[in-house]
Amino acid sequence: MKRLSLLTLILAALMLACNISTPVPATQQPPPPTNTPELPATPTVAETPAVQPNAVCNELSFYLDPAVAADIVCETVPQGNGEDPWDVHPQFTKAAFQGYALADKFHNPRISVYPLPAYIAQVPKVADSAAFLKSLIGGGDPGTGAIPVLESSFNAAQEFHAQYQVVRFANGAGVRFVTQYAQYFAPINNHDMFFTFQGITADDQYWISIILPITNPVLPANADNPPGGMSWEEFGNQFDTYIADLANQLNGQPADSFAPSITLLDSLIQSISVQP
Repeated sequence: MKRLSLLTLILAALMLACNISTPVPATQQPPPPTNTPELPATPTVAETPAVQPNAVCNELSFYLDPAVAADIVCETVPQGNGEDPWDVHPQFTKAAFQGYALADKFHNPRISVYPLPAYIAQVPKVADSAAFLKSLIGGGDPGTGAIPVLESSFNAAQEFHAQYQVVRFANGAGVRFVTQYAQYFAPINNHDMFFTFQGITADDQYWISIILPITNPVLPANADNPPGGMSWEEFGNQFDTYIADLANQLNGQPADSFAPSITLLDSLIQSISVQP
């Protein structure tokens, strides 16, 4: 009886040993997170903040750098119905510059904003000027002829253009260049030359015309005398060659050699917004 009991105990012990598995050491891993961790945001280059307009005139707003002028006087110019072509225009907005960087020049510094459909209705040929300007904005060649300048006060011919470039603003685009108008073979000079921008809003509702006197050290102070000691007759006979050479010379001048700096004036253009 004792042998049976002993045998029974041995068998029970063996069965218990078979049911107990050898423990396997746990792999050292961190516990799974209770929440999915957020990945860091992909770095992005901050956009250059847009310059906030500090000059507003009716539908026109732009940034006026103190180095260009101190202030503006906003005017609403009534419709013109004069007998002369340059006195015919719709009502328009004019921002006249006060305390401009250059004083006592032929042209008054200003930005004019014309309602384009009304101008075309009053002066149909303005549609051709608008079409030409839009072709230039699209990359067309300006050539050496006159570029449209939508100004009611010009009773003269465009002598040349230099420093030509397409410039875009908040809701449109146009072309800028330096030029001079005259009624005779006038030498290009620092009294009469000006910087201009001629642009159209993207919706074709407004034409923006900027006229700002500008100078460059390579030019004479005025047009009192023909260059190089020539007589007026000699100068007139060589005028085409003179203009071509002068335009090339001005095109070779750095933008910042002009006063005011063309770089500064380009920034003014880019800050423009025209909203009805």
